This record gives sequence, C-alpha cells and structure tokens, in this order.
Amino acid sequence: MMTVVEKISVDLKLDKNYISKIINRADFYYKDYIIPKRNNGKRLISQASPELKTLQYWTVKNVLSKLPVSMGTYAYKKGDSIKRHAEQHKESKFLFHTDIKNFFPNISYALLSDIIKANQLCINQLNIEFDDAIEAIGKICFKKSKLCIGTVSSPCISNIVLYEFDEKMIEYCNENDMKYSRYADDIYVSSMKYISLDIIASISKLLQKYNLSLNYTKTWFCSKKYRQKVTGLVITSEGKVSIGLSRRNDIKKMIYNKLIYNEGNSNQILGYLSFLKDIEPETYNSIIIKYSNYCQGDIIDAIKTNIS
Repeated sequence: MMTVVEKISVDLKLDKNYISKIINRADFYYKDYIIPKRNNGKRLISQASPELKTLQYWTVKNVLSKLPVSMGTYAYKKGDSIKRHAEQHKESKFLFHTDIKNFFPNISYALLSDIIKANQLCINQLNIEFDDAIEAIGKICFKKSKLCIGTVSSPCISNIVLYEFDEKMIEYCNENDMKYSRYADDIYVSSMKYISLDIIASISKLLQKYNLSLNYTKTWFCSKKYRQKVTGLVITSEGKVSIGLSRRNDIKKMIYNKLIYNEGNSNQILGYLSFLKDIEPETYNSIIIKYSNYCQGDIIDAIKTNIS
C-alpha cells in the first residue's frame, strides 16, 4: 500500500520530495487578494500557486469526485447552470431567499474529514494509506483548516459538506409542498402556497450542525405581485426565465455602440451575447438579425474584427 505522496508521484510523474514539500508547506503556497463586495464590504481571495493547484486538481479527480453531492444544489456541477436553477422555481407563486453568511471561510476541514471517514471507499480504492491521505487532503485543500475563496477544490468541497443539509431540506420541502434549491451560498424555497416565517427557523437550525448561519440582511420573501429573481435571473409573470429588460437593453446599446462607433470591449460584448443566447435564445436570434443591418455580414464576426 502506498502513501498519498507516492500515489501522486506515480500519477503526475513528479518527484516525491517535491510533492512532500508542497503539502507540508501548503499554507505558504497562496497569494491573497482583497476585492470589494457589492455591499461596500471586503472579500479575501486566496489563490493557490500552480504547484498547489495541481495537487488540488488531483484530489478533486481522485477523491472528492467520488463523494455524494445532492441533486438540490445547482452550482459547481457539470451540466448545471443558473438558468436550470432558476427554472426549478418558475411556476411557483411564492419565493423565499436567504444567504449563508461567510460561506467558504466557515467550512472547516473537520466537516469534510468526517464525511471521508464515513465513505472510506473513496480512499481505499486508490490503495493508499487512509490516515495519511486524510491528513494530506486537509493540507492540500484547506488553508489553516479553513476553506478558501478562490481555491479550485473549495466549490466541490462545499457541495460535499452540505450534502446532508440539502437532502434534509429537500425532504422538508417535499413534505410541505415546496421546492428547494441551493446555488453556492444562496438558498431558495418556492411554493404555490404562502411560505411562512417558520422556514427561517428550520433552515437556521439545520445549518447549526455545520457552524453556519444565515445572513439576515439578504433574507426576503416575494410573491408574483413583484418581480421575482433567482440567482440574478428574472422569473416573468408568464413563468419564463429572463435576463430582465434592463440588462437586455444594455446589451443592445453595447452592440450598437460597437458596430457604429467602435466603442466598447469586444470580448465583454461577446460574453454578454453568449450569456443571452443561453438564457433567451429567441431574443438572441432577433438581435442578431436586427443588428446585422448595421454591418456587412454576421455581427459576431464584425465585433470580433474590432477586438478592443
């Protein structure tokens, strides 16, 4: 049976001493950034070095991907998107949203290690020493035993840690004729019936097991009488998912200014068009046809021609 260092060395064709050095000094292989939040606060981003990131990718592929993730979460999973997430609630009349406070930084390695111990097959199938692997994963994926924002393994770990929470919320909502979903730290519950304040206490109680709490400043209820938004997308009164009128008009304005005055960032405009195509394909097609009158040929080619 191999140590985890020996296994990584074989898989990645790297020197064992080199790998050991990175794992044992992993906390020093981060570069920290401070970025502003939308609410005027500050957010700490800890970006792993290429060397450490390589070990994190190995851990995700060989260990973390083997652990269960709930169908109730729609972030960081292959095949999921904010559109697919929003569509889960498009037919409901009432919507509830809340936010998990300081999500990643409050997830400790102890939470993940308990799950790995309960699912030892994810380690045993690699034919490596279990206790050695447990210790190494903690060093590779956590900084000072806390999950970091900006680390490649953090999204996967957050879904793994909250698997039981998600499953209990799905069960609770099914029993009460409601729909549940989570997108990273955003929690949504919707229903055809009025959603009582009891939902707040129920979610808060379940989160206590993980030493997590709700951000009450981002907690709200909404009905069809008002514009409903799910992860930034608008649920229309007809039960469709939309990017919203304001954002749609902004995209049109950017396209016009680029084609007529060659103003604006081409890559940014192309990104917005790709986003629009995914959320509202019919609107995307109509814009392509309409603005083709302002250029010769396809507007995508015209925008690419003037990259700036």
